[in-house]
Formats: sequence, C-alpha cells, structure tokens
Amino acid sequence: MKPPPRFLLALGLALATSSCATRPPASAAAAAAPAHARRAVLISIDGMSGLRLEGLLARPGALPAGGLKDLVDTGFFAVRSVPSTPSLTPAAHATHVTGALPRDTGIVGNSLMDRSRPFGTKRTGFETPLRADTLCEAAHRQGRRVGVMAYPHAAGTPPSGCADFGMNWVSDPISRARIAKLPATAWTASLPPPGGGEAGFSPVQRAVIIFPPTAHRVLLAAVDSTNDGAVNYDRLRVEAEVGPPASVAPGEWFAAEVSGRQGRAGAWCKLLSLAPDLSSVEIYVGGISETDAYPAPFRRDVDARAGFWPGRADYTIFGPDSGRAEIYQEQSRRLTDFLAAAALVAEERTDWDLLFLYFSEVDAIEHHFLLVDPRQVGFSEQRAALFGRWIDQSYAEADAAIARLKRALTPRDAVFVTADHGMTPLWTEIYPDEILREAGLVTRAADGSIDPSSSVAVMATSGIAHVYVHPAAPAGTLDEAARRLSELRIRGEDPWDRIVRREHAGALALDAPESGDLILLARPGYHLSMKMVPGQTSGVSEEYGGHGYRAAYPELDATFLAAGPGVARGRVPQILSTTIAARIAAALGIEPPRQAQRGQAAKAE
Repeated sequence: MKPPPRFLLALGLALATSSCATRPPASAAAAAAPAHARRAVLISIDGMSGLRLEGLLARPGALPAGGLKDLVDTGFFAVRSVPSTPSLTPAAHATHVTGALPRDTGIVGNSLMDRSRPFGTKRTGFETPLRADTLCEAAHRQGRRVGVMAYPHAAGTPPSGCADFGMNWVSDPISRARIAKLPATAWTASLPPPGGGEAGFSPVQRAVIIFPPTAHRVLLAAVDSTNDGAVNYDRLRVEAEVGPPASVAPGEWFAAEVSGRQGRAGAWCKLLSLAPDLSSVEIYVGGISETDAYPAPFRRDVDARAGFWPGRADYTIFGPDSGRAEIYQEQSRRLTDFLAAAALVAEERTDWDLLFLYFSEVDAIEHHFLLVDPRQVGFSEQRAALFGRWIDQSYAEADAAIARLKRALTPRDAVFVTADHGMTPLWTEIYPDEILREAGLVTRAADGSIDPSSSVAVMATSGIAHVYVHPAAPAGTLDEAARRLSELRIRGEDPWDRIVRREHAGALALDAPESGDLILLARPGYHLSMKMVPGQTSGVSEEYGGHGYRAAYPELDATFLAAGPGVARGRVPQILSTTIAARIAAALGIEPPRQAQRGQAAKAE
C-alpha cells in the first residue's frame, strides 16, 4: 500500500496533538495542565533544527544549562516543526505569528520585488507588510498587552504596529567594522597625565582610532608594564568617549562607547596583536551600533542593564577561512548574551500578557560553519569536527539563555520555544541572473543593479528565487525564461526541485501576488544567488549552510517545545508550524488570529 504523503501525516499528527484537544495522544503522558496561562512567552531560536536538537538532548552534558530539557520533561515536545515553503526566516516567522501560509501572509521569500517602484527594485521579506492577522493584533483586540523583542513580524503590520513595547533588530551599524593596522608612524610620544594614570616603564606613546564616516574616535596609549629595563610595550590604555578608561592586552576585547543619538551606542573592538616596539599594532575595530528599543523609558532600561547593541558576528573578517574563526564565535556569543539580557529586561516588566523573544545566532553559526559533506570545498574530517563543536556550542548558548529566562517566570506563565527552519549543507551556487542575461532577458546597469528595462528580474535567496516579468516584455518571455533555467545542468545533475508558474503554485501555498511570475526551488546543496558572474552560471557556494527550500526535507524542519498552564504534556514526532499561533492563543484563553484556523487545516506539499 502506498504510504500517505508526508504533509497528510504531519496534518494528522498536528490535529491529534493540538493543545486544544480534550486529551493528549495515546503516546503522550495524559497530564493535563490548568486551563489557561496568566502570560505566555514565545521564544524563537533561528535555525534550530529539530533533528540536531534531538541528538543533543540525548547526549549527556551537551546542553548543560537544562533549559530545553526541562521543557521536554515537564511539557510538550514535537521533535520537528514542519515549516511552510519556503523555509526562510521572514516567511516562517510570519507563519508563527499568524497561523497562515505564505499565500495569505504575503511573505514568500527574503528578497521580493517592490512593485510600487521601478521594475527590479528589491525589498526584503522582513519589511513587506503582512496581509494576515497576527497574534499581537488578536491579543490587543482582546485587551492584552504585548512586548516584541526583535521577533520578525510579531509587532504587527507597519507603520502602526501593535506592540506596547519592544526592541527592533538593528541591521546596519553607524560605522563599518574593519581591521586597523597602526604602524610605528601612527604613534607619538607623550607625557603621562597628571597623577600618572597610565605611566609605565617606557615613554607613553599615543594614537587615535576613528570611526568613519562619523566624528567618533578612541584615544590609545601604549604602555610598558614590565620593569625589565627594556622598551617593550605590552598593553594599551583605551579612552573612549563614554565610560572609564580600559587596559587591554593582546587577545582582549574592549568596548568603545560613544554618545548615541538617543541612548547608549558603541563598538566592540579587539586588540589582535601588539609588537613590543609598536612597529605593528593590529586592532579589530567593530562597527558602532545603537539599540533601537521603545518607548524611551524601556530603551533606557535596556541600555542600563544590557548595554549597547553589539552587532552581528563579522563573517567577512572572521569567517571559516580567515584563520581567526574563533573570534566569530566570540562575537556570536556576545550577541546571544545581549539578546538574553535585553529579553530579561522585558520579561521582568509587569505590564505584558504576551511576549515574543528572538535569538539569531544558531542560524548565523550554521550558515558559515555547517561543514558536513565531502562535496563542500574545504571539507576535512578534522575541520568538520571543529565546526560541528562550534555549532553545538551555539545550541548550548541558546539553551542557557532559555534557562535564564525561564527562571524569571512564574508557574502561572506558559513558555513556547520554536524555530523557523533547520539547515542543510551547501556546495554550489547558481546565478539565475547570468543565465537570463545570456538569454538576453536581463540587463544590468553600470552600478550592478537590474536595469529597469530588463525583460525579467530575479530575486533569489538560498533555496528559492522569484522571477518577475516586466509588464512590457515581449510575448513568450516567461516561456523563454523557464526554458533557459530548466535546461541548466551542473556536473550532469539537474539542480531543480521545482520550477513552477505562480498560477500553478497553489500546492506550495505560493500563489500570492507577491510571488514572481516564475518560482524556482533548488534542491538542497544548491544555493540560488543574486550575484552575476560574467560567463559563469554556477560556482562554489560562499556559505556552508542554507535553507529556504521546499518543506519536504527533514533536515530543514525546526522544532517546538512548550510547558505551563494551558499546555498538554506529551511528545510527538512533528507538528505543523501553522498550528503555533493557535496553540499560544489557546494557552492564553484568547481567540487566535483570523487566518490561523485556515493555517491549521492546510499544508503545502
């Protein structure tokens, strides 16, 4: 007998294990919790794979803080939460907070075309307004207060939104990070200040670090702290615009805090090397960022207790092939710690009923360090093992953050933890733009952007790309684009999972007006890029890990855990991500978002 499709199995399990059910499934412990929670927290760990998490939970000591294991032991655990197609961050989070599929949310990718602007203008899925009702909006209609800490789409549809307080994700620093290399000529001799605050055993030498394009700067003084009769500088005294001076040795970080526009701002910098004679000093100068929290009193609380926004880990300088990849891990850990500290500030408020929290770094680490397949360039067993330990550590850091946040809650509060997608290894990039340029369908402007006169425009992210046809393009343009793309072979292999027109994409729940006229879905291992490399239709993937593919691959599934009042205990293999919004609403005793019921009853193939 032919087994039922995967999505029907998932649907049956999801409906059978809904927290609204009168009893848990036969495989679960039938220990019903109180009817409703006083408050509910939804925590998203971007990129947390259900399959990898299951393995870590089974390995003693892998997740020492015990935050996730406690949820497994006391609540409900679905090893896998099946995302919608595409398995991308904005699309999946939109489904989390609406219970609706991409055809109803309008979030069908990371990169979409802005049809209100000249042809080929890109906008992101994070900034695209939702067309579906959200948990935040549903809660507000029912008199509940909501906080949103960087959770994509949870604050409701801009520009009004509906969050009562929160923190926005900071994408762009005020100044860009770089490596500053200071030669001997950058230093000038100087007398120590009155009182000898930085005096060492050699004449003090001074230099300045600047943060273009701003006027912010940091003063440095080289100090010889060894009384050995030789001139050998071994430390720097750092004087930032804000805060007390710091003394750092090679290998140590320092915070260069500056006066922000609205609150605390600054850059995290690291003294990488310091020649004793100052012939060469190398400093990683981080980008200046400022926390974007609201309203103003809440921003001041976050500033005081969590510090300034530390910025993303810098893969352009400390990526896997940099020779200093361990610094990427240090930066990633700092961001996780900051997000946890800021979340704790939000959690300890008394004026919320529903709180959304977001953690990014499992996803970031996996994108750059998921080296598990011999087809990936640079693969070796030793390197793969090292990178694997770093990924596992990112899970442990997220687990520690959850344990910390759970301690601030009460037994009357419900906790939900999920993710948007898992991750699959990548080895090849595909350049659809170049394929279509060679076909005469795409023209690039001098600055590299898509010329508005092009017949088609491609918006690609990882496993999915949308191809938009210009309204004035000649008849047959879509047919020609589909033909040229479908003919692509890489080392004799067909890289495509699906090539489908928007009007035929109903089974994928991508038949939305925001979708391209043609939708490309690659097979795992192949990454769709917006780069245009003349004469090349494919190349080596710049990232080791990716997602955004059709929701048919178990390694791309996320996970789901919940505990507290309103949550039935048990363990199941998987649920649908479209059920998350309704589960949280049921725990709070409120009506779910308007499209959530439809999301529960449908699943893309």
